[in-house]
Formats: sequence, structure tokens, C-alpha cells
Amino acid sequence: MTEFKKIAFVGLDGVPYSLLKRFFELQVMPGLNEIASNGTFVPMNSSLPPISSVAWTSFMTGVDPGYHGIFGFTDVANDEIRLELPSFDDIKTPVIWNQYPQKRSIIINLPFTYPARPLNGILVTGFVSPIFERAIYPNTLVPWLKSRGYKIDTDNVRARQNRAFLIDDLFFTLQKLEEVVFNFVKQPWDIFIFVIAGTDRLNHFLFDALKNESHPYHGDTVSYYRKVDSFVSRFFQRLDSGTRRVVLSDHGFTDLKIHVNLNYLLRILGYLSFKSELPRDISDINPKSLAFAMDPTRIYVNSRSRFKDGTLNESQARELVTRLKNELSSFRVSELGALPSNLNSDSNDVLFTDVKTKDEIYKGPQSEFAPDLVVIPKSGYDVKASVNAKTMIHEDIFTGSHTYDDAFLIVGDKGMDTDLIRPEVSHVIDLVPWKRPAF
Repeated sequence: MTEFKKIAFVGLDGVPYSLLKRFFELQVMPGLNEIASNGTFVPMNSSLPPISSVAWTSFMTGVDPGYHGIFGFTDVANDEIRLELPSFDDIKTPVIWNQYPQKRSIIINLPFTYPARPLNGILVTGFVSPIFERAIYPNTLVPWLKSRGYKIDTDNVRARQNRAFLIDDLFFTLQKLEEVVFNFVKQPWDIFIFVIAGTDRLNHFLFDALKNESHPYHGDTVSYYRKVDSFVSRFFQRLDSGTRRVVLSDHGFTDLKIHVNLNYLLRILGYLSFKSELPRDISDINPKSLAFAMDPTRIYVNSRSRFKDGTLNESQARELVTRLKNELSSFRVSELGALPSNLNSDSNDVLFTDVKTKDEIYKGPQSEFAPDLVVIPKSGYDVKASVNAKTMIHEDIFTGSHTYDDAFLIVGDKGMDTDLIRPEVSHVIDLVPWKRPAF
């Protein structure tokens, strides 16, 4: 293995390997293509569930959620069915820059790093960051960032109503990120990480536009990826030869066909009921319920060992997990009810390509708080866990959804990548350099 003195990670949130490969072939992203051609470019698996809070935490800690304790953007309280909102403060294992406190780290726009905590360097948190002043360390940088018009994320609420605004906001936010990155990269550092979140936002709202040349926003979406390519290429040109270069995504993406409401499905199957006709959140679940779901694909059984008012003893909980796994594994698309015409060809397919128990996914001391089951839906079927859904399926304005597979990894120098790339498919937890003896 070649020893390296510094390491730079660039994250492209939600960019699938298959899309990047196609853009390389079409010369949409020549800069990244050159980096990949001179190094290694492979598909990569995400976390379960494959969402940014879990995946980026797994990346920055190098361990699965059974150790770091983050299972979603929302979570369940440790001893009762009550909603909690975890943050960076709730991560149970050290992140990369805390493992190397003697190294100077600059971290920009990495999701799930809010609120900013002190470190040897600079931290500008990624989404979700509700209070800007708590998103920056050191806090003395706040006035400068505000003066530059820096934005942590696009305005995704307004984007739902106005695609033209979304396009403008994507380019503006990317430009501000570029200005900040190019300013900070001139400073001394050993670890540099920044994430472009706009790729995920674009893919959610306009994934259909990327492949459809007749789509009114096709040109804009391709232009955005060209801008991303130029930004990343020029960033790497500023680095010296002793720096390891890594580019990755946190999960894959695919065309969205329909949303499936998992709690509604559990109600229909007889496992879940609510205290009222208009439940607000999981605290309104009837305590006699046997199981419930959390976004996006997590199922918890109501066991006494997990919840103080649980209804199931240990053996009953194990039996229910087995029964649910079998029942959901054989559930077919046709059982969702009346299907839109675009789903008719899938009607005989199983809805979930896999249903995994927590013992099959997680290891570590936080596994006791993990979901009992995680479903992996058929490609194009986006699972939601709203408690007030009135139908089994629904449509939305999104045109793309996350996947566990089809993330990507690029390591920019073939002489330096053998300790990162394994013969089997790479995984998002495998990239922290403290697992390697050369840093």
C-alpha cells in the first residue's frame, strides 16, 4: 500500500453508479471520467435503510448503525413508542476527525453533522440544519458565510411548487458551496470532506428529466451535472500529489413508480391500530398494537423488552418477527389494490425483494434499539411510513427514489486503492482511513 499524507473525500449525494457510468459514456462528466479512468470506479452498497442520515453516518464512522446508533432521520424513544429526532450529538461512535484529533479537518456540507461540535479545523454542517448559527464551527465564520450568501440546502418546500425555482436554486446553492470550498481548501488541512447535496434534490424532483431529451428540464438537469463535474475536477486540481482522492455517493437512485404506505399495510394485515381516527405521530399508536413502521422501511414489534408498555413477551416477539418476515416476503404488487396502468406489468411480482431481520443487518451494542425488520422494496416502489395514510399507495411529485445498491465509489489512483477496494462489492462503511495502516 502506498502511504498518503492527506485525504480528500467528495460526496455526490444520491448519485447512482449506473447514471454516472452513462454520463461518462456520453461525455457529460469528462473530468470525473478521467479521474475514474486513472483509478478505480466501482458500484457500492449503501446502508439499511438507504437514507442519508444513516449512510453518511456509516461513512464518517466506518461502522454499521448497530454501533453508531443512527437508524433514520427520525427514531423511536428507547423505552416507549414516542417520536424522537436524533442529531449529530446522538452518534455513539467517533467520527473520522475525532479519531485523528491531531489532524486538521475541514468538513463542509456533510449531512447529519448538526449541531456543529468543536474540532481541530472547520465544520460547516449539512442538512438538516435548522439554526444557521449552530451549524458552523468556529462560530466566528458565521458572518463571513452569511456575507457570501452561503446556503446549506435548497428550499425544497418551494421546489415542490415551482420547478423553475428549483433549477435556479440548485445552481445558486452549488455556486455558493464552490466558493466556500475553494476558499477553505487554501488553508492547511489533512482531511477534507465536502458533499454536494443538490444531486439528491435534483434526482428526487427531476430524475425523469435526466434520460428524457424531450423533457422541458432535460437540458437544465444535464447542465447541472456538467457544473458538478467541473467543480469537482477543479477542486482535485488544487490538491498535491500526496493526497488520496475519493469520490462517492451515499446511496443509489432509480425511477419512482409509486409510494407504498407501510403503516397502512400493517393496519390492513391486522398488526396496527391507533387511539384516534386522525393520528399525528407514533405516540397515537394503540398500545395493544403488535407492530408499526417508521420511515422509510423500518418495522418495530411492540415487545416488552423494547417498550415499557409492550404487549409481546420475548418468544411472542420472535414468533411475530418470523411471521411478518414470511408474510411480507410473499406479498405481491397485485395485493396493493387497484393499480395505476404503469404497474400492471409488475402485478405478479413480490413487493419486497428482501425482508431482513435486525440480526441479519446490524452488529454492536446499539442493535437493541434497531428496527426488528427492514424491508427492501422492488425497484421503483418507495416505502413511506405515514401514520395517517388513507390508502395503500399514493403518487407524489417526486420522480426518483433511493436504492440500497447502485451507489458508486471512485478512488483516484490505482497505486493507492487496493486497501479500499475489495473483490466483492464495496460498502459505504469501508472507507474511513483509520481502518488502513497508511494514514
